[in-house]
Order: sequence, then structure tokens, then C-alpha cells
Amino acid sequence: MFVFFLICSTGIHAQTAKANLDQFKLMQQGLGTWQGDVGKDTVEVRETLQYGKSFISNVDYNIKGKKSPVYITNFCFDSKEGNFKGFTLLPSGDYRTFIGLWTTEKKLSLDVVQNFKPETVYRKIELLWETPTKMTWTEFNTDGVKTRICKFNKVK
Repeated sequence: MFVFFLICSTGIHAQTAKANLDQFKLMQQGLGTWQGDVGKDTVEVRETLQYGKSFISNVDYNIKGKKSPVYITNFCFDSKEGNFKGFTLLPSGDYRTFIGLWTTEKKLSLDVVQNFKPETVYRKIELLWETPTKMTWTEFNTDGVKTRICKFNKVK
């Protein structure tokens, strides 16, 4: 009986702690311009702005000093479903959708999905803020294997 109460109280405590995270406020950590080296002579530049209660990110590569668009993302918190939803538009006209949630005050977890359907995950992304000016972006394939790691520094 003691084990039953221990398990129940631990589960309730964990859910309460997660529910207390101010998802919108935590997302504001990503505002500003961030840069990360992604290859020889290539820097990824992410500029995220707040748009009312939503966010917009423009992502470009700076390749040997020449700016090249990578994608634009719009995202907001869906209070009905309790998570973030985002739409990414690529220069080719293709798009991606994602669903995410802050799981701790420093970690944002995203599932890249088809048309906002949570059962169709084909990539996972974790953004981890080590400090207010340092963030690591890690991508995983469906088998949980890391496929990309990029360390970003906030430049403004």
C-alpha cells in the first residue's frame, strides 16, 4: 500500500510541476538574433520576434558573407491543447508543422509532424538553454539517433 501511495503522489507531483511552467514566458527566452556555425564558412542566423501572443522566426544561412534563406516559422501556444504549434515555410514552397512544449525551464521539446497530427512524428528537436545567451539545438530521427547538433550564441 505504501508503494501505491508513493507512486500516486509522485505522479501527481510531476504533473503539477509541469503544468506550472509558464509556456509563453519561457518561449520569450528565444527572442532576438542567434548565430551558430553549421559548416565551413556557414553560419546559421535565427531572428525571432514576438508578434502579439505569437512568434515569428526567420532563419538564414550566411555562406561566405552571402545571405541565403532557409525557412520562416510562425508559432503560438494552443491553450486548448496545451502545447505550441508551428508552421514552417521553406523557400521551395514546401512546409513542415510541429508541436512542442517546454518540459523544463531550460528545455523545449518539439515533434516535427505531418499536418499537426501527433501520431505522424518524423523528427524530434530539443532546444536547451544553458544560459540566457547560449542555446543548443539537437535533432533526432525516429530511432532516437542524433542527426544534428548546433550551438547558438545570442548576438542581440
